[in-house]
Amino acid sequence: MGAPSFYRSLLRLYPREFRADYGDDLVQSFTDLSDERGHRCAWRRVALDLVVTVPRYRLETIMNERHRTTVLTGTIVAMACAGIVSVLVGLYVGVVLLPLAAVVAITQRSHLARSMDVVDGDRLRRKRLRVAAILAGLLPVIYFVSLPILGDSWGADAVVAFAIWTAVLIAAVCYFIAGITTPRARVAPR
Repeated sequence: MGAPSFYRSLLRLYPREFRADYGDDLVQSFTDLSDERGHRCAWRRVALDLVVTVPRYRLETIMNERHRTTVLTGTIVAMACAGIVSVLVGLYVGVVLLPLAAVVAITQRSHLARSMDVVDGDRLRRKRLRVAAILAGLLPVIYFVSLPILGDSWGADAVVAFAIWTAVLIAAVCYFIAGITTPRARVAPR
């Protein structure tokens, strides 16, 4: 594998849209720089560029309007799950995360509601309900798989298994609620 093809494979670290727009130009710049100043100088510059720009472009991709709702919902669910699991483990300080998740959900409700006002609500509704069904189907699987592993002990393994089961349960409930509250597509009058 030559240096330009290896560099092209490193470009997969960038978001897809960025690669599609600038990937060929970056490879050409790398090749030109290698020809002018040598491979060592080119790789030094490219390494610095990758370390600085990849996290920035990844963060921009995550925080754009399309993904903002997913990140927000994931944060709320993660805080709620962490609060429940911390109480189950005996760290009662983690109970603070439950009202914090509720406050974030309430203060961001207008953004969450706007995100549900979509053109293709039926497709999104079906997708959310399908994910809820899959997660609900995983609950008995997790339970029955963990039974032989755990036996009668309630050690660290049992806490981890219960935490996973609880997280999947909360995610299933959240997806179900999101699915049934997603507005159906409006049918245009004839």
